[in-house]
Amino acid sequence: MNNAVYASLMEQARYRYFDQLGLLEQGRLPFVLAESTIRYLRPGRLGMEVVTAARVTRVGRTSFGMEYEVKAEDTVLAWGTAALVYIDSDLRPIPIGAAVQACLFEFEGLSDAGGSNQPAD
Repeated sequence: MNNAVYASLMEQARYRYFDQLGLLEQGRLPFVLAESTIRYLRPGRLGMEVVTAARVTRVGRTSFGMEYEVKAEDTVLAWGTAALVYIDSDLRPIPIGAAVQACLFEFEGLSDAGGSNQPAD
């Protein structure tokens, strides 16, 4: 499996995550990918059935972080992280809305009381 496939799987998982939480804006993601890393642990093969898990790990004022895991059966093939930034129509960073933050904090069990899950950004 080409290494670019893993990035696509993680992007699809990110979209589904926000879709399932009802946080898309007219079917679009209201943020951009600022940074991403992928650690390739095992080779994948074309035709493998894979499952990609995604979770939000931190929520800041304008950005948030996610982690991903791509598995085939019980074998982790790749692990990744991403930093994402909420933007306006001019592509400038904007604060994440309170309702979105509350949804993410509740769904992931994150602390919104200024703990380590809420870095300055």
